[in-house]
Amino acid sequence: MASKIYIDKEGNLSGLADDTLDKLHHMGTKKVERVSNVEFDHEQQAWVATDLNGYVISAGRVRSAVIEAERNHLNKLIEDTFNVAVML
Repeated sequence: MASKIYIDKEGNLSGLADDTLDKLHHMGTKKVERVSNVEFDHEQQAWVATDLNGYVISAGRVRSAVIEAERNHLNKLIEDTFNVAVML
């Protein structure tokens, strides 16, 4: 999945942390915060992605599919917040 970088009206960048953001160190100071967790639920025998309030973003037996759904969900939240999107 291609990384998405979002730019607000003040020129601030936002996006999910990955190697793409690491390459933009020259753009200024980074602020990185955890916004979700992916853990294995032994009772459900499934991987579960939750936000920090415990809302289940995705669950399934294949970890990579849960992470992809988590990234899609989080990108949509960021996209809804920002007006201009630039795909790198």
